[in-house]
Amino acid sequence: MAEAQSAPADNESAGSAALGDDIVVTARKREESLQDVPISVQAFSSAALERAGIKDFSEVAYRVPGLKLSAERAVDTELFIRGIGSDIQGAGADAAVGIFVDGVYLSRGTGSLLDLYDLERVEVLKGPQALRFGKSVVGGLINYVTKKPGDTFEGRFEATYGNYNRLDVAGSVRGPVSDTVSLGLTASSRTHDGYAKNLGGGDEEDQNMQSVRAQLRWQPDATLDINLSADYTRHRDGARWVDILVPGDSQEVTYLGYYAPPIDSLPDFVLPNRNAPFKSARHRSGKHNFTGFQNGDMYGVSGTIDWQPSDGLSVTSQTAYRDSSLQAREDGSGMFFDFPIDPATNAPDITSAMRAGLDTYLATVPDSYFDSGKAEDVKQFSQELRLRFDNGGPLRVEGGVYYLREKIRRAEDVNFLFPDYQAIESFAYAIAYGGIPDTPTPGSNHTVTTSLNDNVGVFGELSYSITDKLTFEAGLRYAYDHKRYSNNRSGVSFENEAVNFRVGETRSWDAWLPSATLRFEPSDNVTLYGRYAKGYKPGGWTGEDANNPAEALVSFDPETADSFEVGAKLALANRRLFINAAAYYTNYDNLQTNQFLSPGPGVPPDNFVFNAKNGTRAYGLELDFQARITDGFTLSGNYAFSKCNFTGELIIDDEGTDLDGNTCRRTPKHAFNVAANFEQPVSEGLVLVLGSDFQYTGANFFDNPNTPILKFGDEILLNARIGLRDADDKWELTAWAKNLTNELNYTSKLELFGTIYSTYIPPRTYGVTARFRF
Repeated sequence: MAEAQSAPADNESAGSAALGDDIVVTARKREESLQDVPISVQAFSSAALERAGIKDFSEVAYRVPGLKLSAERAVDTELFIRGIGSDIQGAGADAAVGIFVDGVYLSRGTGSLLDLYDLERVEVLKGPQALRFGKSVVGGLINYVTKKPGDTFEGRFEATYGNYNRLDVAGSVRGPVSDTVSLGLTASSRTHDGYAKNLGGGDEEDQNMQSVRAQLRWQPDATLDINLSADYTRHRDGARWVDILVPGDSQEVTYLGYYAPPIDSLPDFVLPNRNAPFKSARHRSGKHNFTGFQNGDMYGVSGTIDWQPSDGLSVTSQTAYRDSSLQAREDGSGMFFDFPIDPATNAPDITSAMRAGLDTYLATVPDSYFDSGKAEDVKQFSQELRLRFDNGGPLRVEGGVYYLREKIRRAEDVNFLFPDYQAIESFAYAIAYGGIPDTPTPGSNHTVTTSLNDNVGVFGELSYSITDKLTFEAGLRYAYDHKRYSNNRSGVSFENEAVNFRVGETRSWDAWLPSATLRFEPSDNVTLYGRYAKGYKPGGWTGEDANNPAEALVSFDPETADSFEVGAKLALANRRLFINAAAYYTNYDNLQTNQFLSPGPGVPPDNFVFNAKNGTRAYGLELDFQARITDGFTLSGNYAFSKCNFTGELIIDDEGTDLDGNTCRRTPKHAFNVAANFEQPVSEGLVLVLGSDFQYTGANFFDNPNTPILKFGDEILLNARIGLRDADDKWELTAWAKNLTNELNYTSKLELFGTIYSTYIPPRTYGVTARFRF
C-alpha cells in the first residue's frame, strides 16, 4: 500500500518524510487532516506515488482493497468500490463511481487515462458522496489533486527504461515569477512495446502517451487566490488482447434437434470443444485478423477563485470546460479466420470451408468473428459556487450551487459473423438430402447514441460543536437531471434482423439527498464518527443493440443508496502508528445492473439493463495502518472485508432466472495489501532504499448471475524495488519490478457460445528509473 495515512510536507522528500506529518485531503472540498475528516478515505501522497512508481490509476486500484478497475478499454471503463459500480455502456448511462481533478468532475471513463506524474495526491473516497460531489458518486469517487505553484522555485526530472522497450520521461518546474504570480509546468511521455503479440502483424497492449499540464496562480493579497490550469493528454495505444481461456462445448444450436435432420457426428447438435483448433499456445501471443488500437485526445481548462472577504467568510468559484475524443477498435473474438475478407461485408468469406464439408468447417472456421469499433466524444462545462461561514465559533455554515452540462456522442460499428447458427442447419439438410450448403451471411451495424445532459445541484450543511470534542453536522442536497437522448441505428442486428431507425426521448429525474455526521474527538490523536449519507444516480437508456425503436427507448430508473458508516481514526505511539477503521452498511434501491444474456434460442447474447427493484445490500469492514518501526523502516497495510448481495427477487430473463441472494459482481470477500519501505545510510553521502508491496484479492465473480466458469480465483501481486539516493535527496537511481512473479491475473472474463474469453493485467515488467530534483 502506498502511504495512506501520512505524507511529507511539500518541501520534504519521499525519503525524509516524517510519519507524524498528517496528509491533508480535500475530501469535503476544503483542506482537512486525513485523521480528522469523518469519511472513509484512502489517500496516496506525492511521495508515496513516486516511491511505488505509480504511473496511472490502475496501479492505484491494485492497492485499494474493495476497489476493482477494468480500464483496458477507456470507452468502456468499469470501476467498482465496495461492490458497487457500473459497466452500463451507452451515451444515456452514468457511472456509479466518479473521477475528479481538483474537484472537477470528469465525464465518462476519461479519468482512467490521465497520467499521475507529480500530483500532490490521489484521494479515494468510499461510499456515497452526494452532498458536495453530486451525481455519479453513489459508490464513491477518486479525486486527483494537482500541485499548485507557490513562492518556492522547484523542479524535478525522471527517466525510465525497462523491458518491452519501455521509455518514460517526465519533468516539472514551478515557482514564482513575481511577488504575486507563480507558474507551473508538468510534461510526461510514456511508451512501451506491446505486452501481447499479434502474429498476424503488430503489437497489442502497447502504449504511446504524452501529457502536459500548465498552471498560473495569482495571489494579489492574503484574501484572494486565483488558480488557472490547462491540461492535454494524448494516447495512441494498442487494443486490449483477447485470449481464449477455455474452448468449451457449444450448445448454441441444440434447438436444431426439434426440426432439423440429425448429424451422426454431432449428437444432439452439441459442438464439442468448438474453438479448440483456434486456441493459441501462449496466452499473450497468437494470430488475429487485424491489430487494434485505442486512441484518445483529452484536454481541459479550469479556473478557481478563492476569496475571503472577511475573517469568517470564504467564497469559492470553480469554472471548468473539458473535451475528450476516444476511439478504439479490437478483434473481440480473439481468433483467426484464415479466409479472405470480403470488402463488401468487411467479414471473412468462408465459402471454401462450406464446400469442403462439415469436418473442414469445424476445423477451420471459428464460431465468431467480431470486429468492434467504438468512438466517444464528450464535451462538458461546469460551474460551481460555494460559500462557507466559520468565525471560530461553534456554528459553521456551508452552501453552494452547481451546474453541469454534458454533450455525449457515442458511435459503435460492428462487423460480425456467427456462422454456426446458419452453417450447422445448412449442413444438416445437405447431409440428409444432398446439395451444397449455403454460406452463412455476415452482418454489420452502425449505432450512434447521443445525450445532452443538464445537472443542477443545490446544497447546504450546518456544523455545530456541541462541546469542544463533539460535533454534529447535517446537510442536504437537491439534485436535478434532465437528459435528451437519441438513438440512430442501421444495418443488421445480431439477431439477423434489418434495423433502420432514429428515435429520441427526453426525461428528467430529481432527488433530495440528506446526510448527517456525528464526530467525537476525545483527544488530538483520536477521531470517532458515525455518518449517514444518501446517494443518487440518475436513470437513462441503453439501446445500442436494439432491434426496433421500442427497444431503443427502454429506460432504467434512478438508483439510490442509504449508507451508514462508523469509523475510528487513531494516531498512537507519539504519532508513529496510525490505525484507521470503518464499518459500513448500505441499502441500494433500484440498483442499475447490466447483464450479458441470450434473449432466446438461436440468438447471440446481448447487453440488457435491469433495476434491482427489491433491494441490494452491501456491508463490510475496512482497516488501514501505518507504522514507523524505526527511523528508517516503515510498514503499512490495509484490509477490506466486503459483502454485497441482491436481497429480493430480480428476474433477468424469460426463463425466470432469479438473482435473489447472488453476490454482486467484482466483490471479493477478503482483500489486503502490505508494504514495507527501508532506508539505510551506506556512506556519508549515500542512502540505500528498499521497498516492496504485496496485494491479495480474494475470489469474486465477474457477473451478477455468479456463473461458476466466470469466477476469478484468489489473486496475488508482488512489486519490489531497490535503489540509491544521495543524502540530500537531490537524485535517486532505482531498479524496480512489478508483478514480480508474473501472475496471469484477469481483468475480465466472458462466456460466448461455451467458450471462455479473458483479458489480463500487465505481465512482469522491470526497469531502472533515475530521478533528479532541484
